[in-house]
Amino acid sequence: MKERRKMLAARGNLADRISEIAARRGTLYDFVNDVLEQAVRAESLGLSLKDVLDNVLLINAARDAGFTVIPERIVRELIEDAYEKLGKRKMTEIWYETGKWYGNYYEDLARFENSIRSFFWDISEFGIDVQGEGAVLTCLSSKFSEAYTELFSKFLEGALNAFGYNLNESEVSKGIISLKLVKSKVE
Repeated sequence: MKERRKMLAARGNLADRISEIAARRGTLYDFVNDVLEQAVRAESLGLSLKDVLDNVLLINAARDAGFTVIPERIVRELIEDAYEKLGKRKMTEIWYETGKWYGNYYEDLARFENSIRSFFWDISEFGIDVQGEGAVLTCLSSKFSEAYTELFSKFLEGALNAFGYNLNESEVSKGIISLKLVKSKVE
């Protein structure tokens, strides 16, 4: 039995672009059906194609920025062991310098802020509120140990330093980071 076909309407500019892509990949019929199948598949998972693409872009951005996926428990235990063996001073130096590198990598404070929210799944609240010549950074996570909170605060301080901010005041305790920063004076 022959499968029934239906016509679908689309904006002209999209139809033209789809036709161009389909010409490179096979037939328009096959390409449009593949796209529609994937949209239905995403919807059955409670997602949209936009959600799926945004997640792929996020994973690619994380990979390009040098992040790697490691089980959380392993990372936490390695950090705690290194904090004990290398000492607070060495570890905070490493985290601060790494933060500076990431701040320089992102170059844009809003993009950095969005990346932190996206890449660090264990953070319940994160924000950087720029106020004139200063900024207030807030980060909350119930999963952070005392050592991890201290180290992550140094990472964030380093990143903000790369954006031209110097630490003015900090409040760091298990799972809570509040940094008040001022814009560096360029001479």
